[in-house]
Amino acid sequence: MRGLSNAEVQRLCNLNYENEVAFVATAGPREDSQIVAQSCYFINPTTNLADTAFMVHPDWQGSGLGTALQDCMVQHAKKRGLRGFVADVLPGNTRMLSLARNGPATVQMEKDSDSVHITQLF
Repeated sequence: MRGLSNAEVQRLCNLNYENEVAFVATAGPREDSQIVAQSCYFINPTTNLADTAFMVHPDWQGSGLGTALQDCMVQHAKKRGLRGFVADVLPGNTRMLSLARNGPATVQMEKDSDSVHITQLF
């Protein structure tokens, strides 16, 4: 995904923080900082698992921001008593697949023709 629609931006800017949580990474001086990465999770109360999403600006990919954001999300989710995370990732997105494999959780991956379904249990 190269960008967000207006509706997606509005959803991410108006989270309820009960079932929707987001983190951002910024760069630059406080007065003029730019968001260079974001991660979020959306809790499914039925399963007590949260669907995750990450976006890192291309100039910042490979810098460790995804790992840092994942660590923040895991710590936050564990404090809230979540069982783990789920995500659907494109098979060609090797950085996200690596992030999932190297995360602090037990990881299960199921590949189909369109995506890789990832389940990370804490």
